[in-house]
Amino acid sequence: MFKRFGMRKLASWSVALAMAGTFACGGGEEEAEDNAAQNQRGGRPGMGAMARTGASIPVEVKTVGRGNIAATLLTYTSLEAERHVDVVSRTQGLVKTILVEEGDRVEEGQPLAQLDTDALELTLQEREVNMNSLESNYNRSQELLEQELLSSQEFEQTKFQYEAARTQYESAQLQLAYATVRSPFAGIITERLIEVGNLVNANDVVFRTADLDPLLARIYVPEKDIGQVRAGQSVRINVEGSDQTHTGRVARISPIVDPQSGTVKVTVEIRDRRGTLRPGMFTTVNLVIAINENVLQIEKKALVAEAEGSYAFLFQDGTAEKRLIELGIAEGDYVEVLSGLSDGDSIITVGQEGLRNGAPVRIAGQSPPAAEGMAGGMGGGAEGMGGGPGGRPAGMGGSRGGSADAPAASPAASGESREGSVQRPAAQEGNAGARGNRMMAMDLEQMKERMFQNPQIKAAYDKQVEEDPAFARDEERQRTFLIQQMRQMRAQRGGGQPQ
Repeated sequence: MFKRFGMRKLASWSVALAMAGTFACGGGEEEAEDNAAQNQRGGRPGMGAMARTGASIPVEVKTVGRGNIAATLLTYTSLEAERHVDVVSRTQGLVKTILVEEGDRVEEGQPLAQLDTDALELTLQEREVNMNSLESNYNRSQELLEQELLSSQEFEQTKFQYEAARTQYESAQLQLAYATVRSPFAGIITERLIEVGNLVNANDVVFRTADLDPLLARIYVPEKDIGQVRAGQSVRINVEGSDQTHTGRVARISPIVDPQSGTVKVTVEIRDRRGTLRPGMFTTVNLVIAINENVLQIEKKALVAEAEGSYAFLFQDGTAEKRLIELGIAEGDYVEVLSGLSDGDSIITVGQEGLRNGAPVRIAGQSPPAAEGMAGGMGGGAEGMGGGPGGRPAGMGGSRGGSADAPAASPAASGESREGSVQRPAAQEGNAGARGNRMMAMDLEQMKERMFQNPQIKAAYDKQVEEDPAFARDEERQRTFLIQQMRQMRAQRGGGQPQ
């Protein structure tokens, strides 16, 4: 009898050790499922509601509002200066002084550079002496002509010589003045092309200047749309790399259509008082042709495009309702809604990718209501867990640290076969499908946290993600994969077939 009792007790301890190993390898997921099964049999309240709420998808929601949206013609171009000229030297000479630098604002007639004037001053003095000499001859000839002591022909010749000398003197004065390079208009120095000591010749480019007020944007509007454009029309200018919007106006419209492109040139004038725009900047030009006031509008990121049209998901008491909507004009991040939505509707703007009609959703950052019920149920103590020893559900065979004097279970009760292998209890086999459904309803992150305690399941999951990147974005496939891995691990430990 003692021998029989010892063998029976040894079999009971074998079953207990096998169950403990199963809990360690499975990462606790079996215990969680057994607790869920116990709840269905009259365990603590709130667990089923928590599982259903845990499956909800966190989303961000915004309310549909009204506002003004402008209908625009969109095009791209580069900015140009109203006037942009090359400043040239009008005489020859060495550069003696540079008076301005690139970026300096200058006024009309302001000196920019000074050339060497030594040779020019000598030439001026020489021609001045020659002019004065001929002027004296001209004055004497005029007196002699009045006294009839000089012929008219000789007088005319003296007069012509004097006038030629005076012209040469004035030319020398002009050349001396040209030695000072001056700005042709008020603007900004955009480029300096000379250095001190350079020899410049007449008509050499020495500076480049531009008038940046106003700036021009020359756009080309299709012939079919030119009827909507008129002089004085408002234009919105956006520069690449900046969120600031500038305002301009249509200054002039070309009277002809380009036969090759079928477009009409439209010149837009921009007054940049803050000086943030520069010639050559690449810009987006929105020519405002109409403004729709007080219309329903939503953010573009809330839209889901499908073959049938554009959809949006409404947040309706914890579920996502799919709506087909008709869109109007778009401006920036918003688009006009013509039909399908109403004032005050709550639409999902983040998290709608992959949603299905009627899917459970919750606002990100808010706790699901079922979680509070679960927290209340957690305070029930050991009795709330099923009344078993050590706070465990009844029927679990006592706590893991139970006494060795506990009654030994029979081989049939412990699930031991004649060959000594541990078999899955019949109740567990019968509830496998229900447990799979409960796991599918569990929050994916909670499922991962439990399942990844088993390194083999974690390794299989990482391998699947590496081989199939789309797998990481499909929550339903991930849930199915994890449950299959769990069942395979159980089958390998229990000797049965995967469920």
